[in-house]
Amino acid sequence: MDDFRERIKKLAFLQHFEAYQIEGLLDLSEIIEKQKGQVISRQFEECHSFYFLLDGRVNFTIGVENSPDEFSVGHSSYEFTPIGWSGFRSPYRYATTVSCDEKSILIKWSHIDLKEYFEKNPDVGKEFIFFVFDKSVILLNEVRTQLVKYSNTFWDIDIGLSTDSSNTSEQIASPDALPLLRKSPFFEIFPENILEQLAEIAEKRTYFKGDRLFTQGEKADGIDVLALGKVAFCFNPEGIGKKLDNHKVQESVSLRMIHYPGYIVGWIGSHPDMTNDVTTVSTRTSVVYHISRNDLINIINQEPVLALTFTKRLLWLVSILLQNARTRLISEHFEREITAINNLIEQNSTQLSVESILHKLPYLLKQVITLSDAFEILFKLENDGNTVEKEISKLCLDILGQVYKENIFFCGLKAVYQKVVDAPKSISPRDIGKLSAEEFYKIFKNVPHIIEGWENLPEEPGHIFIYNHLYNSRYYTLPNSFQMTLDSNFIKSMILNKKYEDPGVGVVRVPKAVEYAHQNYYRRLGHIYVYTSESEVDKESFKKHKEHNRKFYDTASGYIKSGINLMISPEGTSAKTEDSPGLFKIGTFRLAASIDPEPLIVPLVVANLDKRINNHIFTLIIKKPFRISDYVKEPLTNIEGLLEFLDEYRKIYKEYVQEAIVLSLKASSNKINLKTFERVKDVA
Repeated sequence: MDDFRERIKKLAFLQHFEAYQIEGLLDLSEIIEKQKGQVISRQFEECHSFYFLLDGRVNFTIGVENSPDEFSVGHSSYEFTPIGWSGFRSPYRYATTVSCDEKSILIKWSHIDLKEYFEKNPDVGKEFIFFVFDKSVILLNEVRTQLVKYSNTFWDIDIGLSTDSSNTSEQIASPDALPLLRKSPFFEIFPENILEQLAEIAEKRTYFKGDRLFTQGEKADGIDVLALGKVAFCFNPEGIGKKLDNHKVQESVSLRMIHYPGYIVGWIGSHPDMTNDVTTVSTRTSVVYHISRNDLINIINQEPVLALTFTKRLLWLVSILLQNARTRLISEHFEREITAINNLIEQNSTQLSVESILHKLPYLLKQVITLSDAFEILFKLENDGNTVEKEISKLCLDILGQVYKENIFFCGLKAVYQKVVDAPKSISPRDIGKLSAEEFYKIFKNVPHIIEGWENLPEEPGHIFIYNHLYNSRYYTLPNSFQMTLDSNFIKSMILNKKYEDPGVGVVRVPKAVEYAHQNYYRRLGHIYVYTSESEVDKESFKKHKEHNRKFYDTASGYIKSGINLMISPEGTSAKTEDSPGLFKIGTFRLAASIDPEPLIVPLVVANLDKRINNHIFTLIIKKPFRISDYVKEPLTNIEGLLEFLDEYRKIYKEYVQEAIVLSLKASSNKINLKTFERVKDVA
């Protein structure tokens, strides 16, 4: 093992010191050998030892909720991979389980021995921790490389999300450097006199939308603290350790958006000879305070103990970023953000007070009805929590962007329902219907969706719009057990009201007696009721129901003749997208044939409106309209011919649905990324 010891002595960071200091450090260590499958450290165990990997390969794993096996968050075989560096910071417990993929050789120190040695030799400790910091960035970049596989949102697309069009510094009012540093999570541990010195040398820099603060692979020259605005961290695996050309920079993927005042957005430059680990782009007018490396080092090196504290703080920052990236990786792999959040809280359980309200979060996130309470907690702790709670809350809000969108969607559904049922009786059902469509438009326009075939819409209203009726996702069931029909409301708001400035009239089933919410809602909208197999029909009132359905023809044709569109599903029931459409009933088509002049039948094909919005695209295709008499002679009396047509037309409609599904899948893979890492406040 002596050859390993000699190799260690030649490390560049040790060459600044006397031989006795190097020998003293190495005398505290031992070279050990581990066999394949042996565990080096266990997650949550107290950090008793620190290691560098000298030869072999190790696997970093994390326990995940409801999974019998631990989840791998990275492998490493590079020389001097640091293991157990959680022991340099509170709460001094291992963040991951590390085991050997093959026979491995490591150098090992007791954390107690290192602590005592660094207290006596803080200059050695500073360089040692800087070396660990340098190597830990490699671990961070390896996790980022895995995340790139899940994300296809490019940095220039993210910039386009900004609504800030101002490009004049006159409109910028950013905080001064000193109060900014005081509130910065990174600098909060430093004494006031150091913060005052840093504030005095900080250079205020303004960046406009699309400007790069720095580019991955370029040599860094200091640190940058965000004061105002928002920036995107963009990463390309090809830029690790080398400068990217402009084309490769454009291919970088945005992994995170930051807009916290006081957040360190450039920190690699705190140490010489390091290159930027990411490209950072301003997505709106932003202000940062830049502290050059030379000025920073002059201040930090005033006292050896202060320099050691600073390097440990850098290691703390990398650990936060690595934890964030690993949590995102878990979220993406399992496609469950809430699982990742539960795991994040579990990982930090050793630092959290047992009375922290963060412990409520996993339970509040399980039900859509309590999501708002969960976000209320996160917003509160982000501002008012202790240091640990603030960091966890920020990580949670970063991860829960899509869940927050879903919460906004659900709250929108509740708001529309309440506006309809609480509308004054003086407002007519037709006016309430238009109000409902306008409110639904506000909801759906912010949901990923595709609409094709606008050219197939008739110029004037007064036609029958048919659609394949889809189940509602039970996830969006309102607290009163009512399920808003998403497909019909999508059609009313996004097609009919937009094109004709009128949502038309829908046809809905007569509700069961227990469905009071259904009754309260549709009674105010003035839709046409029909009895279906899902309605309650007793024997005594069967004739009454048949008579009601006959009157449907008169009511419906009256709307058509007066130039009002009719929206109806010819199936009379609902299905999943994949099973849609069901059997077509003849009523809709006989209605069309009974009206003079005969109206057009406009086919609308919907897909994914039975799914949750967080990982699907609502899709609608408008097909060419037709008249039933063009395909069936005497459709009012030729029942057999009508049934034959509907049997064939259902097969054609199934192909339409498949077309909509394929369109949705293509859109998902064509850089319309539904899992973009957007922070909660950025999607509000």
